[in-house]
Order: sequence, then structure tokens, then C-alpha cells
Amino acid sequence: FRVFRLGQWVDGVEGWLGADGWALWAGLEDAYEFVDGAPTWVGIDAAIVRDTTAVVWIQRRPYGRIHAKAKIWTPKVDEPVDLRDVMGFVRELATRYQVGGVAFDPRFMDWPAKVLYDEGIPMVRVDQSTERMTGIIGDLYTVIREKGLTHDRDPLFAAHVLNAMVSTNPRGFTLSKGKSRGHIDAAIGLGLAVYLMRNQPKPRPSLFVG
Repeated sequence: FRVFRLGQWVDGVEGWLGADGWALWAGLEDAYEFVDGAPTWVGIDAAIVRDTTAVVWIQRRPYGRIHAKAKIWTPKVDEPVDLRDVMGFVRELATRYQVGGVAFDPRFMDWPAKVLYDEGIPMVRVDQSTERMTGIIGDLYTVIREKGLTHDRDPLFAAHVLNAMVSTNPRGFTLSKGKSRGHIDAAIGLGLAVYLMRNQPKPRPSLFVG
């Protein structure tokens, strides 16, 4: 397994995808242009000061594989992530694609999500409890191991996925930011987006709790 540090891959301990995780993720690279107006699912893992914020969006390719792209914001010492920029990007996605849902953790996205929901964007609240995330990450693990997902060449996205380490529990495992070797927000966002695509919540009169 390798960890992405200081702009290069270095040897590290085995991550959540196993000893062949780096090779597995690299083998899933297959560039794809998203189709305007096509069904699209979005996952957001947000922070403001100490961590990155990631928005991951996915579409199904012909023959069923899922393609993922990510946009990541990194805070500076004197300049936290401005969630208005994140909101603006979500609006762009909703304008360009048929967004079926935007999954978010209410910890930092509660007010922004309410604003976006009032604008007609289907925001889906997914609390990141251990029980909930164990199922979500387990499904994502299966999708990746079975090579049901592709991605563009994006070293930062790859770093977030491959940095992730596991935290085990009686039901299985989830990803641990505390144990991981770097930022993993895009990995979390990917899991949330895949969860929405596979579950496809129906529209509701208030914020859907996934």
C-alpha cells in the first residue's frame, strides 16, 4: 500500500482496500466525460478549518459501471474553507445534471443544505454514525473490489481514497480520520454518493434523512 505525501507516493501500512489497494485504484482509471442532463448523485464531506472539504459526484457509464469525479477544498492557516464556494459548486452540478440527491453530514452543512434545499436541490441528510457509515463504507468497498467503479487521473482524489484506514466494530468496519495517513474526505464523499445512487431516495416534503 502507498500513501500520498508531499506530492509523491511513499510506502505505508496497509489501508482499507488491502495490500493491493494502490494497484487496484490505479487499475480503475478510465477517463469519462459526464453526460449533461444525465442522472447524477453527489456526496459532500465538509469541514471549515482543520480538514478539507470534498464534493464527489457520480454517474453510471454505459454497461453500468459508476464513474466518479471529485472537487476538494483545502483550508489555509488564515483562510478557512468558505462553504459559499461549496454551495456554488453544488448549484453548478444541479444546473448541469439531473441530480437525484446530494448527501451531506449536518455537522457543518446543516444551514447550507437548508438553503440549497429551499432552492429545489434534493439534499439528503446522512448522519455519519458508526452504524450508518459501516454499511455505506462496506458497500463502497464491495463496489471498488468488484471493479464496478472508474475515475479520472486525479492524484488528490486518489490520495484521499488510499490514505484511509479502518476502524473496526462488531458490524464490520468504517473509515477513521484519526487513524488515517492524511485527508480522506473525498473517500467519505464517494461513499455517500454511491449510497444515494444505490438507494435512490424518493422526493419528500422535508429534508430526507438517509
